[in-house]
Amino acid sequence: MTGTPAAEQDWRAVWVATLTDLEQDVEAAEAVLAAVRRGDHEDLPTMLGSWAPPTGIATLPESMHERAQLVLERQLRLIEDIARAATSSRQHHEVGRRMRFDSAPSRPLYVDATY
Repeated sequence: MTGTPAAEQDWRAVWVATLTDLEQDVEAAEAVLAAVRRGDHEDLPTMLGSWAPPTGIATLPESMHERAQLVLERQLRLIEDIARAATSSRQHHEVGRRMRFDSAPSRPLYVDATY
């Protein structure tokens, strides 16, 4: 990026703040997943918030590529972990549904009382 040193500092500061926000979002999502796995639903954060890509910023500075790559890798691992947790939850739900005892039989039952 060409420009004044002050403009370049602002550009870098925006990227530092953006990557910091992304890291905090990943940490919050990891904390939620860990709490769910522990069965600790009371300590879940009330809001994870939604993310919108920053607008009007220049390309990522080369000096921050490694940090951005690490954030991306954590996000991808978290996506896989959440997908596995969702699959496991659905499987447990289905097993529980199948084992549930209903008071009414699912098919008619006839008893011969004339013996």
